[in-house]
Amino acid sequence: MNTQFESAVVTEQGKSIAVVSVQPTVFQNSFNASMVIKGLLPVFKGMPVVLMTLDPQGVPAYFGRSDLILLLENVNIKEASWKEITADIDLSNSCPMKEAEE
Repeated sequence: MNTQFESAVVTEQGKSIAVVSVQPTVFQNSFNASMVIKGLLPVFKGMPVVLMTLDPQGVPAYFGRSDLILLLENVNIKEASWKEITADIDLSNSCPMKEAEE
């Protein structure tokens, strides 16, 4: 299923990271969030991907590798150059019962 996302490539301490904006509900299921990251890797040619959402106060929250999240905490993400991308993300393999338990 083709899905559209807003993304930015951020370089911090010599490391390029693809930051992709998602709805807060994506963070509610870590399996689905991991599947979104996996589906985005080909779009960014294997560059590491971190998901981002904004809380109601506009403060970013991240999901991904902890070393990358630590780097992103030094970045004003709102100043990044954002663009729209399309990726083929299939979440049909997730387990509905697992989601209901969480």
